[in-house]
Amino acid sequence: MSTTKAPPAPLAPPDEQFWDRYNPHHEFPISGVASLALHVGIIVLGILGLWWLSKLMITDKTPVPMRDAMVLSDGTGADGKGSGGGQPKEDVDPLVRPMDPARVVPDAVIQDVQEQIKDFVPNVPKGEGLRPEDLPNVKPIPELNDDLRKKLLEGLNGAKGKGPGAGASTTGAEGAGKSNKGDASSSSSRGVRWELVFKTENGDDYLRQLAAMKATLVIPQPKDYKTNKAYKDLTPGRAVGEDFDLDKLSGMLYFIDDSADSAARIAKALGLVNTSPPHFVAFFPKDVEEDLAAKEKAYRGRKESEIFSTKFKILMRDGKPTAIVTDQTPVKK
Repeated sequence: MSTTKAPPAPLAPPDEQFWDRYNPHHEFPISGVASLALHVGIIVLGILGLWWLSKLMITDKTPVPMRDAMVLSDGTGADGKGSGGGQPKEDVDPLVRPMDPARVVPDAVIQDVQEQIKDFVPNVPKGEGLRPEDLPNVKPIPELNDDLRKKLLEGLNGAKGKGPGAGASTTGAEGAGKSNKGDASSSSSRGVRWELVFKTENGDDYLRQLAAMKATLVIPQPKDYKTNKAYKDLTPGRAVGEDFDLDKLSGMLYFIDDSADSAARIAKALGLVNTSPPHFVAFFPKDVEEDLAAKEKAYRGRKESEIFSTKFKILMRDGKPTAIVTDQTPVKK
């Protein structure tokens, strides 16, 4: 009788107590996390590099805020009342760039402007430390070119062109009729104490916001920037100017932007070539003024005669401008 051997048992791993476990010091998860962090860091650095390059290549991103404000009276020469005496005289010739920071404005011009607007600045009690002549809306007027400055002052005092109104009389006699001097609720007084700040990306954005506020722009013309044209159609690249006629704009709120950089960007956005105006003036319709006046009074519940200055920020919401009061100084602390 022969003996047969049993078939060999199938191969199987040894019992668990004999295994040599892999990765006892967590090399795999540590290396995986490090690799992921390295790739994320490279991506972030790449994005930052592209952003930095874009800032270098796109230069026209400087905000161009509008600052200074004045308002034309809606009276006529017959309605105004002034002391007459003719037009002011300068003792120096204006420069080609009359708003250039290096220009020294004659004291006679500054004093004449302050004299003409003194009845429209806030009435501040003594000892309050507020100087109406330092209002930012008053300072740029003497630096305007002669034609624009004189016309704006005529409108401020209720005179349009020649006649018996303030500053335009050649006889020295006072004009007849009513006057809004001393009235804090008049357009002229409101404009002196108001300041607007626009938040803009560039000249094109600035122009869109002005168009949304139904503005008409008055821009000095080359080569000497002593004459001015008005632009009603603010469609980019389609600027068509017409002669500046104060009669057509009288009674409208107007704002002076005395920044040459802002004016140059606006001119470029309009499509004006070979021009770099020293400033521009934006005129706004009556409904814009009334909206600002209502928000000024609602801000702290003060009467208009109790307000020294009010600052507004203009924001665009769904393509429409919205004014927000950001600061207000009373005439008496």
